[in-house]
Amino acid sequence: MKIIKRTTYSIIAILITFIGCISCESTELEILDNPNEVSATESDIDFFLNSIQVAALTVFEGTPNNDLGLSEAGMDMSRIDHAYGPTYQNAYAPTALNQVWRAVYSGALPDIRTMTPVAEEQELYTHVAIAKTLEVYMMVAMVDFFGDVPYSEATQGTEFPNPNVDSGETIYDAMFHLLEEAEADFNRSEVNLPSNDLFYGGDESKWIKFINTLRLKMLIQTRLVDSSVASKINAIIAEGNYIASAEDDFQMQWSSTDNNPDSRHPDFGVNFDNGTSDYMSTSFMYWLVAEKGMKDPRTRYYFYRQTGVNTTDPNEQSCVTQFPPAHFGPQDIFCNFSNEGYWGRVHFDANGIPPDRGLRTTFGVYPVGGLFDDDSFSTITSRNIGLQGAGISPILLSSYVDFMLAESALTLNTSGSARAYLERGIRKSMDKVLNFAPDLIDPNFVATSSDVDDYLAIVLDQFDNAASNEDKLEIIVKEYMIALFGNGIEAYNAYRRTGKPYLQQALIADPGPFMRSFFYPQVFVDQNSVVDQKADQSIPVFWDNGSANLN
Repeated sequence: MKIIKRTTYSIIAILITFIGCISCESTELEILDNPNEVSATESDIDFFLNSIQVAALTVFEGTPNNDLGLSEAGMDMSRIDHAYGPTYQNAYAPTALNQVWRAVYSGALPDIRTMTPVAEEQELYTHVAIAKTLEVYMMVAMVDFFGDVPYSEATQGTEFPNPNVDSGETIYDAMFHLLEEAEADFNRSEVNLPSNDLFYGGDESKWIKFINTLRLKMLIQTRLVDSSVASKINAIIAEGNYIASAEDDFQMQWSSTDNNPDSRHPDFGVNFDNGTSDYMSTSFMYWLVAEKGMKDPRTRYYFYRQTGVNTTDPNEQSCVTQFPPAHFGPQDIFCNFSNEGYWGRVHFDANGIPPDRGLRTTFGVYPVGGLFDDDSFSTITSRNIGLQGAGISPILLSSYVDFMLAESALTLNTSGSARAYLERGIRKSMDKVLNFAPDLIDPNFVATSSDVDDYLAIVLDQFDNAASNEDKLEIIVKEYMIALFGNGIEAYNAYRRTGKPYLQQALIADPGPFMRSFFYPQVFVDQNSVVDQKADQSIPVFWDNGSANLN
């Protein structure tokens, strides 16, 4: 099981202070009237909107109370982060994502249904448009991780106390229509803009770019099951009104405030307050540190090493005296790949925890807001380091768009050059990361434009000399995965959609079938008499045709 402790979200605390818990959680979908909620006529529509935005962030990041968000779960499955396992069947109990389910079905959807008619009556159309757009983001994520989920009967407790699930395909279709409604609402004349839009500050032009980027993401996601997507993607490309530059990135900016309330990045406190808790993925670090024969310029920004050497003491790292498992192939990493202190764990290593909290590699400055790795190799003993948690949640960035378009150009022959999109995606990712916290970067270790050019020369040479489009796709998706550090939703989706890149084997020989979807959260199956838990997690979502051999 994933072991985490989370710090408290300031936004949630602020909302509770302002609105008396507008969206207090309930595990029962049939409950319509929460006695702790204030009615729409008694509360400011801005508070409803912020509550909906917090719910969307909870879907992505989880909560402070040991609850995962979809991003971390997706990073575990795609080897960006370390997952304990040791099998897929027991990696995540049905309770692991309870809070994600609550955020959508006991929080966001009831709030949206309550807020929308009141906001429309007050001609607050931008509020309505943002809420609809975030509804699309959340419901698409629910389908992507769980498959068929309630939608048409959800939040209608009197008529449907036990809502049935809708097919993922039906929900996707509804979400395309909802995006049309949201875009139309953004183009209406509103009385007032939101006073505290947590993402774009009420900038409607940026929200419309986000809408078009969501469309693009959904179309590429369904390319295996819908032969009509290429023309729709080309129309979005031709219009050009999508997230194409960092200034339009859809992200959450955290602060360095650590109490009353704590508003740092959720992964900061767990790794910097009392010694690092998470293990970095050894195979993911290998991709950046050693695989290409040069260090990825983002390495020192992604990872912070507490030691400059790897131990030879099996009491600290048991694998140092062991041989790789027999089922490991030449591409699989076991234990350490260098003696430079990149101290992590391989996929599904569920061995006991040795006294290595002051030795493990941990998160760097991007995106969590930790330390830049300047070869100081200091054990972390204070929270007052680096950006002190003032990182970001990278939800949908301009670099991600270029990688998606590279995949689309290669597999669907849509407009543009896959090679050119690949290069742009890497450059945008590098620019974002390398300029993330310039005041913290030791000039002796700063990554230069020449470093970026050298890296690109290696990748593009590999791409140009790839024997087939499948080999080219392997390169595109691997580079996408590297750029996705901090975003497991898109990584998990890309891996299931493409079957690329090759991922690290699990530590045990037979971890069971890959998780093509997650168990339904326990709060759903316990409270709904018409829905049964899945037999296992090998059931694919509708857009995953199951053709890829996933490990």
